[in-house]
Amino acid sequence: MGDIVTVCLMRHAPTKENLEKRYLGWTDAPLAATTELAVVDANVDKVYGSDLLRCRETAAHYFPNASYQTEPRFRETNFGAFEGQTYEELKMNAHYCAWLDDPIHTPPPQGEAFDDFVTRVVDGFNHLPKDEDHYYLVVHGGVIRALLVAFAPTEQPFWSYQVPHDKQFVLTFSRKAWEEGARCMSLSEAPITAKPTM
Repeated sequence: MGDIVTVCLMRHAPTKENLEKRYLGWTDAPLAATTELAVVDANVDKVYGSDLLRCRETAAHYFPNASYQTEPRFRETNFGAFEGQTYEELKMNAHYCAWLDDPIHTPPPQGEAFDDFVTRVVDGFNHLPKDEDHYYLVVHGGVIRALLVAFAPTEQPFWSYQVPHDKQFVLTFSRKAWEEGARCMSLSEAPITAKPTM
């Protein structure tokens, strides 16, 4: 083991629901298209991620030779009664308007409270094995935001992060910080692209 640990966070590729701007939390939707997905790194042998199909499918394309370790705590937030619907379909719904006005304190009907979501995601992250140097996670947009709030070098609000499907976030930890669940030393962003072949 080295003194430095890197954690690469990637959002799954788009689903049909994502493209239609529908709320997609625990609904187990497949990817919209996989033909254009590149191999990111065929040398990676282990990937961690959500147990939902869209993450498993994405990881299979990005890292074709890796084993995939599912972690249900890395699921997107559960949008409850809002699942599968769009803003246009919900904008006259009083519960929806209340949630938009204060998502931290107003959970969706039959959905997940914000603090419960963040707690489970961070708990899942803290339970990753501590004895590796490089970690690759294929997860959801909300999960990446929650992890950046908790572990980026400086704390920023949840919604300040833009998490598109084609960007990766790399957190660099000291080994001590990684083992203690402390913040990382640096955060970088880059496009998700194929690794150049030597």
